[in-house]
Amino acid sequence: MMAYYSLVASLPSLQIGDEPPVSVEQYIENCSQWITERETGILKAVLLNEPVAAPCPLCKAWHNLETQLRNAVARHRGQKLGVDFKEYIQPHEGFSGTVEVLVKDAFTRSDPLELEQELDRARWQLAEELIGEDTFGFSKVLAYGIQLKIVERWNSMDVSVGKGNIEAVITANTEKEEVAETE
Repeated sequence: MMAYYSLVASLPSLQIGDEPPVSVEQYIENCSQWITERETGILKAVLLNEPVAAPCPLCKAWHNLETQLRNAVARHRGQKLGVDFKEYIQPHEGFSGTVEVLVKDAFTRSDPLELEQELDRARWQLAEELIGEDTFGFSKVLAYGIQLKIVERWNSMDVSVGKGNIEAVITANTEKEEVAETE
């Protein structure tokens, strides 16, 4: 595996809630000067959900972790709401006890915002675990991209847009109930 000492050393630190230093697209473009074309394709696949041309162990590892995390979230939400969650469960390879513990811990939060933050902190930690011994290799470049995407997501949230979305959902559900009651 190639080491990208100067690229990794030049990456600014990230924290959820901070302004992202660059966009995910700019990050991929900047990295493409240093990494291989195949690795650029992997970044695009994982960070932008573009299809990957060749099998990619890192893509598969991240996909499996993310799928297990989403399944755990569906299971917890389904159990909490008394909804059958089995139709939302997606197949994945392997099993990580860490994912289950992180999601279980996240669901101890009663505030939905704190719950979402904990789930993204779980993703952050799982991205760190992808690095393993490859601290200056492509695994680090990919993990940083995943974390940048999380920072970008939180930075793009807008309170007034969120309130508008909640009001729209409440209005739609209220209208459904009124229609159901008149039938």
